[in-house]
Amino acid sequence: MPPSPELQLLAQALTASVHSLIIADARQPDLPIIYANPAFERLSGYPAAEILGRNCRFLQGQAPNAAPRQAIRQALAQGGSTTVLLRNFRKDGTPFDNELTLSPMRDAAGTVTHFVGFQIDVTAREAASALMARLQALTQHLAAVRTQDQVTDLILHDALQALGGIGGTVLLVRDHALKVVARHGQTQASVWQDGNLEGPRPSPDALRSRTPLFFEHAGALVAAYPDLETLTGGVAPVASAVLPMVEGSEPLGVIVLDFREPHNFTPDEQHFLQTLASQCALALDRAHLSGDLERQVQDRTAELEAFVRFTEAADGETEVLALAQRAVDVLLVLFPGSTSSYFALENGRWKLKVYSPDLEDRPDLLANAQTGAPVDAPIFAQSMRTAEPIFVDGWDAQLEQLPQTGMYQSVAVFPLPIGGSVQAMFALGVKNTPRWSGHHQAVFRSVGRSLRLALERTETARQLTAQRDLLQAANEELEAFTYSVSHDLRTPVRHIISFGDLLRRSLPAPLDVKAERYFGILRTAADTLNTLIDGMLDVSRASRQPLKVERVDLDRVLHAVRQDVGVARPQRQIVWQILALPEVMGDAGLLRRVMTALVDNAVKYTRDRDQAVITVWAEDQGENWAVFVRDNGVGFNPQYKDRLFTMFQRLHRQEDYEGAAVSLANARRILARHGGTMLAEGQPDEGATFGFTLPKASR
Repeated sequence: MPPSPELQLLAQALTASVHSLIIADARQPDLPIIYANPAFERLSGYPAAEILGRNCRFLQGQAPNAAPRQAIRQALAQGGSTTVLLRNFRKDGTPFDNELTLSPMRDAAGTVTHFVGFQIDVTAREAASALMARLQALTQHLAAVRTQDQVTDLILHDALQALGGIGGTVLLVRDHALKVVARHGQTQASVWQDGNLEGPRPSPDALRSRTPLFFEHAGALVAAYPDLETLTGGVAPVASAVLPMVEGSEPLGVIVLDFREPHNFTPDEQHFLQTLASQCALALDRAHLSGDLERQVQDRTAELEAFVRFTEAADGETEVLALAQRAVDVLLVLFPGSTSSYFALENGRWKLKVYSPDLEDRPDLLANAQTGAPVDAPIFAQSMRTAEPIFVDGWDAQLEQLPQTGMYQSVAVFPLPIGGSVQAMFALGVKNTPRWSGHHQAVFRSVGRSLRLALERTETARQLTAQRDLLQAANEELEAFTYSVSHDLRTPVRHIISFGDLLRRSLPAPLDVKAERYFGILRTAADTLNTLIDGMLDVSRASRQPLKVERVDLDRVLHAVRQDVGVARPQRQIVWQILALPEVMGDAGLLRRVMTALVDNAVKYTRDRDQAVITVWAEDQGENWAVFVRDNGVGFNPQYKDRLFTMFQRLHRQEDYEGAAVSLANARRILARHGGTMLAEGQPDEGATFGFTLPKASR
């Protein structure tokens, strides 16, 4: 019975189909193939006669395919469908990737009788997928590298591994030429060598045209470039790919991959290689930027460290030439290979005083500079006139009237005023840079300003030292005069008192009221003068006495002072409010005088109060201790508080409050010798607060 038209049509369709199909009999052991369409024959390379009766796994050869086989076994056992990817081999041994979809066929009773297998050659798809996966992984790896060598090594390794190449070369544009910067896998002389960007060669041609060149067969490269082997001395590979790298509009270089066998560069491979070249260009550009940034950071760090060293060294330096030498040393770090120097104006010439060691190799120039440059040399004259640094690009030694300085390409000077006028110049000669960049100008200005400030500080310190010496001499003379006068006044005062007493006793008694008054005024004036002399001597002794710095317990000092008050004024009723006082560094005897002055002052000016209240406390002010004595006495007008610490100055009448008005002035002098200060606050009839500060560390 002939087959039905439907079966005939189905058979024709299977025969004509471009998709491979086989049918295996599930009722027989090992599922033999009972049908294979022509498409399967073409796919496998086997004729139907060699296919029928065999299990389809004969195409797998030695490929493991463990996971797909397990999926197939499970589908067969369960009578289900599955789709797997297998590594198969054609009759000639060529491998291919086979996507197999296996489905069961059932009879009317539902029993699986056959399995039908649809086969698709997905080798190209899998290769493209593998290339894309490799490209994605490569892109991620490139994002992590930071140097040119890392980029080129990664690119060549992955590209050769992906396409099965035998060698690779990276050439980059350097100084208007192509330079080999990396090779991988080359075992013989290569035709890919350094060269210019002109002429008929594949590398510059690909770079100029921005188009990759693919040479797929033996002789193709030499046919296109007949002189290439002669020019380079190398041997042309069988197949090559030349891939230009361009970033923006700037040509960066080329990547070259070589193959031992002819290689058909599929569209997917060409896309992979072009994308690879683009990624390499980006990574190289990033690496260059990263390298530039790292170098800038290193340069800036070196500059900062040099400035810090200069600042630290200059901080305690007071010698002008030593400061200049520090600055010269800094410029040697900031401008390697340059000449830095310091000139001083002497007898109408700029004479070299300090210089960098390289001048020792030019004794003629050194001797000439030490003899002195003319004051009207243009660069010196202009800087002196403007009091500003001068930067000269394209240095012309003859034009600048400094004929022995022709080895420099750019020169700068920085004027240094000393005592109000420019008396020195800081100079720098650069040998390998014809123009001053903005950054280098800023660096030179910074060093110059630092040196100028250091010199100004040195000059100020010198002037202060001179003034201090003069002041110290004047103070010593004044103290000596005060001491001498005090002693010299003792004798006439004693004479006044003695002869006054003798005169009084020589007169007949009783004296009338007027005479008694005159003698009383005479005695009071003499006693007052004695008190003033005692005060002057006290101040003189406190100023001349050497400081014996030790740890002083102010609580114990105050206790002793209060005992003295109790002995001297036993009738006084005083409420003392005493808080803890600190230990300080100072002269115990002199600090006791200070505490005595403050306490006596509080006791004196509270004597008219029904109940005197005196409070003593201390405050921690960080680097200093502050000690205060507050009373509820008569107070004072704060407008005149500066007079409180001046000798013999009073804010109250002597008739009301005795004393020589010396103790507070003396206390201030003592505190000044300790590095401290005196404090005072008050209001009339509202009491007063006196105090002092002392540094915690002795000075």
